[in-house]
Amino acid sequence: MQRYNTQYTKRNSPGLEGVLELEMEVVSEYLHVGSGIYDVEILKPLSDIDQLVESAIKGNIPDVSNYFSPLVHEMNRYLDRIVIPGSTIKGLVRTRLELSVRDSCFIVSSRSNSSSETYKKIFRYPKPRRSDRFPDNVCPVCDLLGNSGLSSRVSFSDFVMDQGKIDYVNVRGQYYESSVKGSKFRGRVVYHSLKATDLGMLLYGLGFRIKNGQLKGKVMLMGRFKYSDKRFGRIVFSLVSPMQEYVKALNEFVNRFKPYDYNEEW
Repeated sequence: MQRYNTQYTKRNSPGLEGVLELEMEVVSEYLHVGSGIYDVEILKPLSDIDQLVESAIKGNIPDVSNYFSPLVHEMNRYLDRIVIPGSTIKGLVRTRLELSVRDSCFIVSSRSNSSSETYKKIFRYPKPRRSDRFPDNVCPVCDLLGNSGLSSRVSFSDFVMDQGKIDYVNVRGQYYESSVKGSKFRGRVVYHSLKATDLGMLLYGLGFRIKNGQLKGKVMLMGRFKYSDKRFGRIVFSLVSPMQEYVKALNEFVNRFKPYDYNEEW
């Protein structure tokens, strides 16, 4: 397999090994990352179910809204704790890197012919393009995060909420279980066989930028309604134990790749 940038070393050669201990804070009013599970409670027994069915068959659709609670879209849970799946975090990182790193893969669906106007306004460069190099060549983002038939050199844990609270937010008549502003999630990212530029790329994808010689997380958009409702979807990552070597790695990445940057606070 050829690598897209020949200056890279071979994938499995010795390199940096380590763990990024991260905290993710909700800085918008709410954050909802759905589990795909819906919850509805029966408020009163349907003792006259036969009569309701018979009425419906005759074309008189009965109003049964009083029998059920409003639909609630639930967040992910593990052992009764709210979690953001590691796959969601990885998807966030990958998307930002694909948008930011020139000549990276940027895979779009052939059936997709529209997107949010807010999305278009924020991520105006580069234009969506298909990957036509894999597997003969590997773009820098795929080299770091993997692709079909190519293992990732980075693993993302689930992020577990360890501070904050949950609220139920009405959006167009349906309720969404959401973590509120100030809620914090903890997780980790394990990496191996990286060069300094790879580590810098990972940090950049997590929203870290260099401010006054220190790493500072920028606001990123995640979850439901992030492009349609300003109350939702703004998060910021921070490092639990920042180290100066991370600043150097991020600097190396930025100097080499000159990535695009985006202001996601629309």
